Amino acid sequence: MFHIGVDDTDSKSGMCTTYIAAVLIKELSKFSEVSARLIRLNPNIEWKTRGNASICLVMEAKNEEKIKGIVLQKVKELSVLENENTNPGVVFYRGEIPKEFNDFYYKCLHEIVTIREAEELARKYDAEVHKFKSGRGIIGALAAVGSDLKDHTYEIIAYRRKENWGKERNVDRASVYQMDAKTFPLTFNNVDYAEDRILITPHSPCPVFFGIRGEHPEILKQAYEMVRSEEKADVVAIYETNQGTDAHLEHVRKISDIRAYSSVILDGTVTREPGIITGGHVIFRLNNGGGSVDCAAYEPTRDFRWIASKLRVGDVVRVYGGVRADKLTVNLEKIEILKLAKLWEEKNPLCKKCGKRMESAGKDQGFRCRKCKTRLKGKIKEEIKRNLREKIYQVPPGAMRHLGKPLVRF
Repeated sequence: MFHIGVDDTDSKSGMCTTYIAAVLIKELSKFSEVSARLIRLNPNIEWKTRGNASICLVMEAKNEEKIKGIVLQKVKELSVLENENTNPGVVFYRGEIPKEFNDFYYKCLHEIVTIREAEELARKYDAEVHKFKSGRGIIGALAAVGSDLKDHTYEIIAYRRKENWGKERNVDRASVYQMDAKTFPLTFNNVDYAEDRILITPHSPCPVFFGIRGEHPEILKQAYEMVRSEEKADVVAIYETNQGTDAHLEHVRKISDIRAYSSVILDGTVTREPGIITGGHVIFRLNNGGGSVDCAAYEPTRDFRWIASKLRVGDVVRVYGGVRADKLTVNLEKIEILKLAKLWEEKNPLCKKCGKRMESAGKDQGFRCRKCKTRLKGKIKEEIKRNLREKIYQVPPGAMRHLGKPLVRF
């Protein structure tokens, strides 16, 4: 099979690498059937545009040179080359994917990778590399070619006609809610009900009209037909993807092993109770014998912050999230409460005869029941009911990362 990897064609002001993929699928389908993968890479990279996506197209190719020419021409034509941060890269590879390509994909999910590393690996296996400007996109392009989707979902994306780029997207809200009601949980993250907001439409001036994510192509085709709008899509494509899989997260045993730019799953005990800092962010301290680290639920996570704020010293939790580069703080995506600490408070005793809460009988006089005059000496300890359960809590759909695995998929 012939593999085509493409990345870093867009900018924050426009374009989308998946749009170039959709255009290429339409062009290359004249030669043979084309399958497409949309691959999200390390979400903590500072210089990513939005979702840090790259694409890989796979097909049978008898006329490789002609196909290469079409790909390179479209990348050159559609990429935002005038933007200094747009540095496209294209990788062509024929044959069975080497394990080192798979390893490179996983490295790109969890670490910082250099152009030189990508070039050396491509050279080792005779993968053909094309760089535009600095060519930083060859990193994501090669990672997409090497992507090993042990878990996967699909996304159907409708793209706008060029004259509509940058204009408001007018999708019928009611139709999205109806679609979600009929297709959930086989589709997911269509709506944030707490915020009363549809999530299938982006807010950038890119060519994407709307996208629906789900478990298999057939349900996505049905869901797509349920969404109503007066605007007609220019082209539609379905991608196999690592979105919604938590592929970016790695289990880390010791806090001392945490690396900047990584994304971790970490068990520990709360050693400092949550505090609310300027901006409404909630931060608590976690320790597991291998050091301690701050964990943060930021304001955009909305009600999820209040879950974090209810933790107390002694609670045993598993946290999921990305690690900030400037200081080792885990930006929370999920919290799994493994064991809640028992909390106690002193209260006036209950009367053993009538069950009423007793009142103070005066200094050093103990307590008495106003109703039946029963007396007791000291206060009692009662367990505080925790408004938390031993389960997984997650940020709301509107705050989830592309790679974040929704609880419905657990």
